[in-house]
Amino acid sequence: MRRKEYSLLLVTAGRVVKRLVLGKGAYTIGRADDTDLTLSSHDVSRHHARIRGDGGRYTLEDLKSTNGTYVNGQKVERHRLNSGDEISIGEYSILFDDGIRSHLFIEETEVARRGEDTEIISDKFSTLRKKIDDKTLRREFKDIESFVRKSRKRLATLANADNVTGLYNRQYFDKTAAQEFEKARVSRKRFSILFIDLDHFKRINDQYGHKTGDGVLRAVSWLIQKSCRKTDFVARYGGEEIVVVLPNTASADAARIGEEIREIIEKQTKNRLGVAITVSVGVATFPEDGKSLAMIIERADQALYQAKKAGRNRVCKYHA
Repeated sequence: MRRKEYSLLLVTAGRVVKRLVLGKGAYTIGRADDTDLTLSSHDVSRHHARIRGDGGRYTLEDLKSTNGTYVNGQKVERHRLNSGDEISIGEYSILFDDGIRSHLFIEETEVARRGEDTEIISDKFSTLRKKIDDKTLRREFKDIESFVRKSRKRLATLANADNVTGLYNRQYFDKTAAQEFEKARVSRKRFSILFIDLDHFKRINDQYGHKTGDGVLRAVSWLIQKSCRKTDFVARYGGEEIVVVLPNTASADAARIGEEIREIIEKQTKNRLGVAITVSVGVATFPEDGKSLAMIIERADQALYQAKKAGRNRVCKYHA
């Protein structure tokens, strides 16, 4: 059996770009130059959080940061870390790893590789900045570091975005849905999925052409995104199917959200496009509709089929 070697893994665009090996003692995370894991962003406090450990057990402590420290989506002040825990600080995602568990990340793309390269460059600038005594040079390095960080963020967004709708793509959905489902499973909270499909979309493409069809799909995607909560996650699943992940949401609440989305699309597309576009929505919820993510996805899709079969332009919850 492999010996456990604990570390923090900084993840950007689905790839590990930095690793901090943990031993005995305390490790500080923050924006300041004297931190062990430096995160160059204004939404990160100078000394944001601290991890203490004896080589086998580690505890995360928030250092009264401005924007808080989160573990697996929950705000914490003090938390005993377990392997696989995801620490969120500002825009950064950090995994607590024991060196044994395998972590799955999205498939590498050229854009993702460029995002990784800019993160490495940003890290090097941060290291160099710490070694420079001249204040003017330090400020210049900090400005360059900020520019590189913004470029990395744009590249990461491009790697995860669908090029037609602007929503997250299927690849990123697979990764994020798996993470959210695991959080729900561990915390024993509800987890719902909406499958949304444009009604008679083929007719639009056939009658007006694919360019108009893409415009309609973008308009509907924008309305869905604006109708959802900040905690929800919206992605293009394929074709004209859009999927919404609803963390910590029971079946009845998910159906209500689906109905609000359906109604907004019907009304707003008529106002914006001159013709009412309708959608059908399928709902499935963990744990009552299935014990695995694959099962919840399958049953949300089945519920969507039930909505289509019942006449379209409606919301259907899964039922056996």
